[in-house]
Amino acid sequence: MTMNGLDLSSYQEGLNAGAIEADFIIVKATEGTYFINPVGDQHYQQAKAEGKLLGVHHFMSNEDPRAQAKYFVNNIGGYIGEAILILDFEADGLGLGPNGAKVFLDRVYELTGVAPLIYMSKSVIHQMDWSAVSPQYGLWAAQYANYDRTGYLSDPWTDGTGWGVWGEPAIYQYSSTGLLAGYDGNLDLNIAYMDKDA
Repeated sequence: MTMNGLDLSSYQEGLNAGAIEADFIIVKATEGTYFINPVGDQHYQQAKAEGKLLGVHHFMSNEDPRAQAKYFVNNIGGYIGEAILILDFEADGLGLGPNGAKVFLDRVYELTGVAPLIYMSKSVIHQMDWSAVSPQYGLWAAQYANYDRTGYLSDPWTDGTGWGVWGEPAIYQYSSTGLLAGYDGNLDLNIAYMDKDA
């Protein structure tokens, strides 16, 4: 079974996360130790009110990963136990490598009792050794066939190079130019390879 969903940040400020078609909504909560998404809770509460499944993510900077984990957890207290937790590993965070990512993930797990997922592009999966992170922490992977506007896809394209030590992702982000009724801007479209209980 699969589910369709979106991930949102402050770029989608005007979107009503409860009204748009999605089984799940993942919201950017924090970045580094200095940024809280100003519309994150609004999107979260809109989605929650409509019974959508929920997730929150932290965008990693090149700062101390333990401090970032604490900052993330301190700002998502009301979501723990009802949302999946995710580390967004890209941009400046790449300099910390898999070891830095693991420090963050381990600390979040220690503080919350929830094992987070880790998000990264398909290329990063193959550029670094993730054996210390998988299988304890699941994968949310991103790869796009193109930048054409699209709706949800039941069998999105991948390049066939595999998913590294994970074998397969829990969630796959296959477009950053999604188009759904109720919002004119670009949306990140995702498919989750699981059911609601999972």
